[in-house]
Amino acid sequence: MNPSPAETVFHPTAVVMPGAEIGLGVEIGPFSVVEPGVVIGDGCRIGPQVHLLGRLELGQGCVLRAGTVLGGEPQDDKYDGARSLVRIGENCQFHEHTTVHRATDEGQETVLGARVRMMAGSHVGHNCVVGDDVVLVNGSALGGHAQIGERCILSGNSAVHQFTRVGRLTMVAGGSMVTRDAPPFSMVTGAHPNRWRGANRIGLQRAGFEPNECDAIRKALRAIFAPGAAAGEVAQSLSSSEFPAVRELADFVLTSPRGVCAGLNQR
Repeated sequence: MNPSPAETVFHPTAVVMPGAEIGLGVEIGPFSVVEPGVVIGDGCRIGPQVHLLGRLELGQGCVLRAGTVLGGEPQDDKYDGARSLVRIGENCQFHEHTTVHRATDEGQETVLGARVRMMAGSHVGHNCVVGDDVVLVNGSALGGHAQIGERCILSGNSAVHQFTRVGRLTMVAGGSMVTRDAPPFSMVTGAHPNRWRGANRIGLQRAGFEPNECDAIRKALRAIFAPGAAAGEVAQSLSSSEFPAVRELADFVLTSPRGVCAGLNQR
């Protein structure tokens, strides 16, 4: 199927129920199901055996591959059928058998930003907030209410505990279990506890940070995670830095409800 920009094409076996809103130039593949309350933006491409349900808003230009399920009921015993929502930004990519669950309570949302890529078998739980340009590698999973900052990478088979935050431009190593907040601009690894391993130098460079700000970020992170350091006290001293990214880092630490992850020589 190769629709023109203004043409919408449904495979004969696709099921689009009354009450769904379909944009221009949308392609819906074999045996896919679109339920009432789903809004699909212009130019989306939906592959075979995809299921879109609940209240779901899908931004323009998204690509959904085989077996994707978006808007399913949350895996939360408190869910009672409330009209909650999944909101997804433009140009996101969902590879095979990815899942995103809607929020638990009435009027709440699970949110994915623009250009998020979910690789095969990855999962976003209820009430999560995922920033722009995040990558969830194969088998990675987010527990309910997790918050993931812009341009993070969650490597294969990593997991983020419910209510836990990962700051922007942070890379989580494969197989890690993030149970305490992972600060921005970092690399973290391991489980019970997850540990800070260093600054994400390549990520900072790719994001266009100037060398002097990169140096300031690295120094700030080393100070926060130095052996014997009190992370909160160090963060407080950094909160008036001349560099916005250092102030962002300090604020993340100071507002962490779960506490930040361990340093290399900390329990």
